[in-house]
This record gives sequence, C-alpha cells and structure tokens, in this order.
Amino acid sequence: MKKVEPINIITVFFVIVACLIGALVAPTEIGVNIKTNGELPTAVQTGNNSPVAAPSEVQTTAPVQTPTAPSNDTNKPDTPADKTQQESGDSKSTKAIIDKYTLLVDKFKKEKPAYKKKEFQALPEEYRNFGSGVNAVLGIAANYMVTEDECEVLERAPGAEEILYDMPIHGTEKGCALTDYNAVEWAKEEELADGTRKISFVLKEEINAEPTPADTLVPPSAHGAVMQPMKFSDIKAEVDKVTSSLSFVTVNQFDLIYRDCEFGCIYDPKTDEVLSITHHIVIDISADAKLFGAGIKGTARLLNEMFIYDITW
Repeated sequence: MKKVEPINIITVFFVIVACLIGALVAPTEIGVNIKTNGELPTAVQTGNNSPVAAPSEVQTTAPVQTPTAPSNDTNKPDTPADKTQQESGDSKSTKAIIDKYTLLVDKFKKEKPAYKKKEFQALPEEYRNFGSGVNAVLGIAANYMVTEDECEVLERAPGAEEILYDMPIHGTEKGCALTDYNAVEWAKEEELADGTRKISFVLKEEINAEPTPADTLVPPSAHGAVMQPMKFSDIKAEVDKVTSSLSFVTVNQFDLIYRDCEFGCIYDPKTDEVLSITHHIVIDISADAKLFGAGIKGTARLLNEMFIYDITW
C-alpha cells in the first residue's frame, strides 16, 4: 500500500473550511482555493448557474461518544476508553502530574533524541450532522485526510530540528505551557508492568482554542498550551472572505469545540526520558448559516491522532 506523508491538523482545518464554504456557495460559479504552508488542490469547483431549491433546516447535535484510534505498536500508548480508568485527582495531584508531563516533553524537545512519528485524521460519516448535501461535500474534506494505514512513518535523526514543529509549541523548545490546572478534566499517573510510568490527562471542553505564541509562551487557551490548534481568527478570515460578497449566504456562527482531548506519555522514571507521546484530539465543528433564507445548522467531528514513539536517547 502506498504510504502518504501525514498532514497536520492545521492543514486539515483549512480543507474542511473550504468544503463547508463550497457547500454553501455551490449554486454559484466559485472555486475555493485555500493555501497553508503549501498549496492545497481546489477543494470545491462548481460551474452550475442554475437555480437550486433552498435546503430545509436541519438542527442536530453531535453525539458525545468518542471513537478511539487503534494502536498496534507496543511502544505507542493506547488511548483509554474505559471510563473506570479515568480518575480525577485533587488540584495538588493534578498540578504534580501536569508539571511532570511538562518537564518530560520539554526535555524531549530540548535534547532532541531520535524518534518516529505518525499523524492521521478522520471525519467520520456518523458524526456529520448537517443536511445530506453538506454531509456529502464534507466527504471531499475526508478524502484529503490521511488514514492510519496510508500514513507514512516519519523517522527523525538525533538532533533533528523538525522536532520544534512535530511537537507543540511550534518554533520553540517548549513542549507544554499549561499552568491553568483547573482546565484539566482528569489526570492520572500509573506504573506499568515493566517499571515505566504512564501519564494521561484530558482537558475540559473549550471553544475556539488559540495556539500559544512562540515569542511570549503565554497560552491564550488550555488546549493551545498542550497542542497546536488552528488559529481561529485565520479560519474566520477565510469564511468572511468568501461569504462577504455573497448576499444569499449568511454565516451566523462557526465554532470549533474541543472535547475529550487526551494527552499522555510513557517515560522511564530513572532517567526522566520520555519513551512515547500521544495526542488524541476530538473537535466538533459547529456551524449555523443561512442559504437563500433557509437554515443550515449542524456539526461534524474531526479526529486527529498523533503518536511519537520508538524514541532513542
């Protein structure tokens, strides 16, 4: 099977936005072209000027259940799905766990050992809760994503500068800047059978999380202190740019809801050397728009899995 170099969550957001806009403006002769670090192919291209019947209003809410990603590598930690494993500690224990995680991932970025990385996405059909037309167009975005089977394993040599962008915070040797311990839903640390230790924690639901600036390292959001979310102002700018000249399209609301995002690592307690790092990201994309006066309202769910493993110090 052909392996494909992974695309990151920021690029995925641009593709999804392009497709959502395309679903709204499909009756017009408009092509949506979004650029990130490179140039993505045109997500939507239509040439139909014939009138289209206005869609009926659809109002739904995405299910809370979160699918988990498969894991076949012994050095790649599983994402716990069993709620009995999810233990909340008091503020002191939560602080100790987050501070330990920060120490470990900061050390990883500063000392730059060799490692492997996989990152892949999904936009599950069962979580596309718009009308049938918009759901179908979202399938275009899903086609741009990289599945686990297709994903190429990135192998980084010792001292690789790519580590500054393979892990948040992008462009710095800082791996975590979370100091708001009240933003943690639950956190736990456990000893594994081989004597290594595993840290896992989930952040509370957050809307439109912003990334931490590399120059200040002051996180504007909890998720932005741990991962590298898409800058919401960039997404809004793309939406506004396309819809501002279209009198028949009104976007009332567009939000990214980060929920049940789990982060963790396995490390050697004798050396404080991290052995693997996992990010399991769940984002509900919520939109409320009007097309020819009819409402289009719903959500879609984006999953992004990131694994760093086979770390050699």
